[in-house]
Amino acid sequence: MFQPPIRSDVSDHLIHLTGDRSGISSKEALISILAELGLRGSGNDGFVKGSRRAACFTETQDALIPEVIRYRRSGDRPYGPYGIMLSKVDAWNRGTRPVMYLPDQEGLWVPMDERWRHVRFEYGFVDFTHEREWRAPGDFFSLRGISFSVIVPGEYQAQEIYNEIRSLEDEQDILEQIRGFHFVCESMNRGDL
Repeated sequence: MFQPPIRSDVSDHLIHLTGDRSGISSKEALISILAELGLRGSGNDGFVKGSRRAACFTETQDALIPEVIRYRRSGDRPYGPYGIMLSKVDAWNRGTRPVMYLPDQEGLWVPMDERWRHVRFEYGFVDFTHEREWRAPGDFFSLRGISFSVIVPGEYQAQEIYNEIRSLEDEQDILEQIRGFHFVCESMNRGDL
């Protein structure tokens, strides 16, 4: 099996952070992902182009998650301190690929059903390259059969999420797939949350 080179700037996992959108909190979005054991793909209502929806991930190192959360707090669609972290190998095996950062005019050559891979990049004007984004095409990215970590602000929130899982119908299936909890906000200031 192919073993990618070990580099400090490249992660061996992908992260999906949730955000406060459409009247649903970041925490509620995470609980929905856990209950469904999957992520719903975004479409043209978000930043995904073309005719296909896609689930979005970042290749950001887990130690830098607080920075991603802080940076996007000033944007239109902020990320919250909740999400999931899974193996890049598992994601790759399910069709997840790195995006192409191109100006919109230069991305016209990409076939419409593959534009889910294209992210707008206009140097000095529009730049999401810090997200090191990967996407999985489709309406739903299933987490069944994949072990993953749950990203939460801290220990208290981990206990809250665990209690929520215990009340779900597929409690045992969900708990068997969770590797553990990853605390991201212990290095953040309270004002950053």
